[in-house]
Amino acid sequence: MTAAFDLILLPGMGADARMFEPQQRAYPGLQVPAWLSPERRESLPHFAGRMAHTLKFRRPMVLGGVSLGGMIAWEMARYLRPEALILISSCSTRSGIRRLFRVGQPLASFIPTGVIKLAKLMAPLHSGRIGRSGAQYHGLASAMFCDADVAFLKWSLAAVLDWRPSAMEGTPVYRIHGAHDLVIPARLVTADVVVPGGHLINLSHAEEVNRFIGQVIERAMRGWGDRSETEQ
Repeated sequence: MTAAFDLILLPGMGADARMFEPQQRAYPGLQVPAWLSPERRESLPHFAGRMAHTLKFRRPMVLGGVSLGGMIAWEMARYLRPEALILISSCSTRSGIRRLFRVGQPLASFIPTGVIKLAKLMAPLHSGRIGRSGAQYHGLASAMFCDADVAFLKWSLAAVLDWRPSAMEGTPVYRIHGAHDLVIPARLVTADVVVPGGHLINLSHAEEVNRFIGQVIERAMRGWGDRSETEQ
């Protein structure tokens, strides 16, 4: 049922393909695109459009992402028209982001680069505060954040807080979330499945997340098969 499909997942802010190691084991053909360099004051929808045009894939295709990656995947869906969209620890409106972060929106574009560099140095001390994600994953989260491009981090923070989401048309959206997520609280989103984890559930609750992805793929494949039979 899940043999002939493409799966594309986008990582969260300050993360990279290492975030999806459990998913890559379950789905060896998984694509994790590298981020483009953002343009000056580029909006998140515009960035997503540029990302969309760099991808090569076959159909049926399932698109998704974690946190920031889910928001960008939401905007990319307008161009790619995936058979399904998966949001992991993510949201489709700014109101889903913890209010503590949203109140800093007017200043986000003016954060000095030095502050972000300092945050990188402090990351190992605070990586455990992103929710109940399992201590064994805090080191990976810290390492990815320390390796992340400073310019991209600064852009993505401002872009997310200034995000005006596009309307979703025709693409089924499936959501899985952590009950103890401190960045995008579960109470602020409408999830199909809630697991007892924090913001990094694709790592800490990989089995549940992989099962959820598989269920979405099977549903997308059935829809694709029904559509193909109708067109013949």
